[in-house]
Amino acid sequence: LTVVVGGCGGTESDALQPQVSVSTPLSQTDVERFLAVVQNHEDALIPEFTPPDDDDPPDFTLPAKDIVACFRGKFRRVFDVERQGSVWERDEHWKQALSTQKISGARFASLVRNVSLAIMRVRLEARVDVSQLVTNAKRDVARATRIINQIDAAPPADQTRESKALRSRSAVELGRAVALLQFAELIQQIPDESGAQVRRFSARLKALLPARANEDLLAELSDLAVRDENTIERAGYEVEADESPRRSAGTRR
Repeated sequence: LTVVVGGCGGTESDALQPQVSVSTPLSQTDVERFLAVVQNHEDALIPEFTPPDDDDPPDFTLPAKDIVACFRGKFRRVFDVERQGSVWERDEHWKQALSTQKISGARFASLVRNVSLAIMRVRLEARVDVSQLVTNAKRDVARATRIINQIDAAPPADQTRESKALRSRSAVELGRAVALLQFAELIQQIPDESGAQVRRFSARLKALLPARANEDLLAELSDLAVRDENTIERAGYEVEADESPRRSAGTRR
C-alpha cells in the first residue's frame, strides 16, 4: 500500500514531505491550496476516494473477528492517500491540476480526506453528538459480533435454517457497522481548528461539492448517533451470558 508518489510536476520537497495526518489541523494555506487544485480541474468538483480495483469481495462466512479485520483492512485501503494520490496522478486532468499547483498526488489526497472529513464533522455537529456516534457504532459492532459468535458456537448439524439466515444478515450488518465505526472514528479525530477553517471557506467549498454529496452517509451517521439502545428489539437468538451457545442458535425444537 505504500506507493512512492512522484512525477506529477510537484517539487521534490513537496513529494518527500510527510503526508498530513487526520488529526493535524488544517491551516488557511492548506484549504486555499486545496481549493486551487480543485478549481484547476475541468469539473471543478471535490473528488471522492475510489476503492482499489483489485480488492476482493468480502467473505461473510468467516468468523466475526475475521470479518471485522477484513472490513478494517478494506477501509484503510480505500483511504490510503498514497494509493489514491497515485490514481489521480495517472488521470490526465488531475495530473495537470496537481502540476499547476506543484503538489504531489498523495499530499492532495491528504487534503481531500481531511477537508471532506472536516465538512462532515461540521455537518454532523449541527445535528448530533459525535462522541455518542462513536459509542453507538462500537455498540453495533459488538452486538453483531456477539450474535455471530453465539450462532457459530453451535454444531453445524444443530443450526436451523432460521439461525443460518440470521447469521448471514448479521455478518453483512457487521461489515457495515465496522465501516461506519471506522468513519466515525476518523471524523472524531478531526480537530476543532479544521472545522473552523471549513466554516471560514464554507461558501467556496459548497460551490465545489457534488450534488447531494454524502447525503446518504450523513443521514445514516445521524440516525446511528441518536439511536437509543433500548429501541433495538432483542432478537430471539440473542441469549443471556449463562445460556448455552446451542440454545442461542435456536436449536430448541
